[in-house]
Amino acid sequence: MRVKRFALLALLGVLLFGVGLAELLPTLGLGGPWPWGLLFGGLLLAVLGIWAMNRSMLAAFTEPEEVPERVYVRRRLERGPKVVAFGGGTGLSRVLRGLKEHTVHTTALVAVTDDGGSTGRLRLSYGLPAVGDLVDCLAALSDHPALPELLAHRFDRGELKGHTFGNLFLVTLFEASEDFAEAVRRANAILNLRGQVLPATPEAVRLKARFQDGGEVVGEVAIRERRGRIREVFLEPEPEAVMPEALEAIARAELLVLGPGSLYTSVIPSFLPKPLQKAVQQAKAPLVYVANLMTEPGETDGYTAYEHYKAVAYHLGRRPEVVLVHTAPIPEEVLKRYAAEGRHPVTFDPRPFAADGVRVLTGDFREEGPLAQHDPKKVVQALLGLV
Repeated sequence: MRVKRFALLALLGVLLFGVGLAELLPTLGLGGPWPWGLLFGGLLLAVLGIWAMNRSMLAAFTEPEEVPERVYVRRRLERGPKVVAFGGGTGLSRVLRGLKEHTVHTTALVAVTDDGGSTGRLRLSYGLPAVGDLVDCLAALSDHPALPELLAHRFDRGELKGHTFGNLFLVTLFEASEDFAEAVRRANAILNLRGQVLPATPEAVRLKARFQDGGEVVGEVAIRERRGRIREVFLEPEPEAVMPEALEAIARAELLVLGPGSLYTSVIPSFLPKPLQKAVQQAKAPLVYVANLMTEPGETDGYTAYEHYKAVAYHLGRRPEVVLVHTAPIPEEVLKRYAAEGRHPVTFDPRPFAADGVRVLTGDFREEGPLAQHDPKKVVQALLGLV
C-alpha cells in the first residue's frame, strides 16, 4: 500500500490551502492571483490525497470498485428479518447459505454433541464441545467467498491427517482464550459473518439416547450404530450454561427455524439445554420445522413426516406452528442410490397434521442433482414468506 505518500500529498494540500487562505484573509480577496492558486491548488491536492489514501487502504480488503455494491448489499441485508435457526451439520448450513442472501440478522444455534472423526479426536484431546458443525455454519454465513473452502480444507498426512483447518482454527482460539464461548465470539468477529453462529451450550456435553426397548447408549456415533426405535434423547451432564447472545436472539426473533438435519443427533440436541427450551417456549415468533427428505438408518427408520414433527414437539415442549415438507417426486436413480444405504423418502400424510391444527407447507424443496438435499433458495423463500 502507498498510504504514506498519499497522506503526505493530502498534508501538502492542506498546507498550501492554509497559506493561500492566510494571504487572502488580510486583503479580503483583494490580493493577487497567486493566493487563489494556492487556495484551490491546495484544496485539490488535499482531496486527491485523501481519495487515493482511502482507495489504497480499501485495496487491502476488497477491490475499491466493489465498495458501492458492498455498501448497497449490506444496507439491503440490514433490513432483513431476525431469524434463529437450530440444528447442525449439512442441513443447517444449507439453510444458512440461503438466509445470508436476505438478512444479516441470522443466529445459528448449533448442536455440539458430535463425537466422531476429527471433532471426536479434538474433544478427547482438549475436553471441549464438538467444533465440526460450528465450523460448517461459520463457513456458511461468512461474507467472504473463499472462506468455506479454506475452513473445509482437510489435511491428508502427518499428525494433522483427518483434521480440517476450520476445526484447528476454532481449537486455536479456544487455546488462546481458555474459554469456549469467547473462542466462538472471536471466530464470529474474525470471519465477518452475515449473522452469528453460537453453540447450543459452551459446555462439553454428550448425547444420550433411551430406546423403546429400554436400552441406553451414550455418544452420537454409538447411537447411530445401536439401531432401534429411539424414545428420547438428552444431554449428559445437563448443561448449566448457554451463551446470553442466544437467549437475546430468540427473544428478538421474528422467525424460529428447526432443521433440517438428523432428527435425534443434530436438530433435537441443538435445543436440549433447558434455558434454550424455555426461551423458545416463551418466544412470540412463529416456530417452523423443516422435515427431512429421507430417513436415516439407525435413527429414523420408517419415520413419517408427522413422527419427525412429534419427536421435535415432545423434546422441545412447544409444537411447531408450521411444518415444511417436500412432496415432489424424487428421481428414481437418486432413490436407488439412497435405498442402497437404507435410506428412503419421508412419507407425508396431511391428516394428523390437520388434526393437530398445524399448517403444512408442501412443495418441491429439493435441490436439482444426484443427491436428496434441500435447496437453500427454495427453503428460504418459503420461510421468509412466513415473516
